[in-house]
Amino acid sequence: MNLTPQKIKSYAPDPGTAQRAVGIAHATIWHSLEGNGRAIWGTYGYALDPFKVSVDFEGPAFRCTCPVRRKPCKHGIALLLVFAKNNDAFQVMTDPPEWVANWLDKRDERGKRKRNVTVGIKRTPAEEEALAEKRKVNREKRIEKMAGGLEELENWLTDLFRQGLATLENYSNEYWNGLQSRMADASLTGIARRLRQLPLLMAKEDWHEPLLTELADIYLIVKGFSNVDNLPESLQDDLLSLSGMNFKKADVLEGPGVADFWLVAGQTESQEEGNLTARRTWLVGEKTRQNVLVLDFAWGGAFDASYKLGTVLHGEVVFYPSAFPQRVLLKKFSPVDRPFDLHHGYTTFSAFANDYARAVGQLPWLSHFSAFLKEVVPVLNSPRDGNFVFVDKEGRQLPTSAEEKLGWKMVAMSGGRPSSFFGVWDGKMFQPLSAVVKGQFRPLP
Repeated sequence: MNLTPQKIKSYAPDPGTAQRAVGIAHATIWHSLEGNGRAIWGTYGYALDPFKVSVDFEGPAFRCTCPVRRKPCKHGIALLLVFAKNNDAFQVMTDPPEWVANWLDKRDERGKRKRNVTVGIKRTPAEEEALAEKRKVNREKRIEKMAGGLEELENWLTDLFRQGLATLENYSNEYWNGLQSRMADASLTGIARRLRQLPLLMAKEDWHEPLLTELADIYLIVKGFSNVDNLPESLQDDLLSLSGMNFKKADVLEGPGVADFWLVAGQTESQEEGNLTARRTWLVGEKTRQNVLVLDFAWGGAFDASYKLGTVLHGEVVFYPSAFPQRVLLKKFSPVDRPFDLHHGYTTFSAFANDYARAVGQLPWLSHFSAFLKEVVPVLNSPRDGNFVFVDKEGRQLPTSAEEKLGWKMVAMSGGRPSSFFGVWDGKMFQPLSAVVKGQFRPLP
């Protein structure tokens, strides 16, 4: 395991626990510190009846006999911190004590049962049909539960459009909180999250246009549900996902895998609500010529896996259900040391615009459209505003979100010659994430 202090503290349920763990992460104040290749364990606290603390590296998983209900507690985090900075303080034991061995055996048994359920048993056609019917019933129940919230939301939006956006300036924090809570109670947690962002949009200058765009997206979701029975199943999945329904990873992984060599072409991180960080990693398939998205979340900014830009991975990806599939889970993969033959990309912005239009036609709520732009030249379009654009071989321009430093870096890298850039289009701006200049892959910024 790559145990950095930041990563270890990210396992804590809240910042306070992580901070308290740092205060007791000293080998000298622990009664015993032991471990083997599978786990570490120790005792801490009152000498006659200490807390028994253990960490299983396979997970990792934590166990402690202290009465704290939120796990992992400060003792488990502290034990791992001690190990990370001073593993020589741990006595190597071939056989763990009984209280550790019993816990590890139970974890192994649970893991074995879970593997049998998720990947070890091949279903018969009848079982597959029964599972599909069960998912259909669950979908219908979820939509039925959403109905009341969707009706209130449609009435609210209709009244707002009739009265005008200026009425929003009179809404109090209590009003917004109440509206969001009612949406969450109706299982519309995704919409509730978007409603929470509206007051933040209104705090900016020229807020009317972006606010109206967001409201229009929400209204389109509402109208989609009013016609949900006539929509393709994949688009129904998109509606449920946008509204707040999460698909279980185990269910997604049961789908067919797509094998290929995948280039790690771009990556972004964004701060979500609270201390939650979202990371989007874009992969490009060599043979499939597909661009796919790996979306990870982490509390405190430390992720379980890392993907270095320019690395080539070999393995399978499994797509989340969608009318325009992009997001995937990595099923089996490993880095390989080999060149990547980049076949696909757009040499003209007209071809890029046509494919983007088709994608939006499949998924009206498409927020990210990734692409390789080939044989384009980065140019400073407006010296006054510092706006940079890409120019294709037909002389057409595509606006970018590159600020001055990144823009001049792209100009210097290309030297005024046509080059390839990978990035993401949001409908208005192209965000450059990497470049291929003279056959060399280069991360941006």
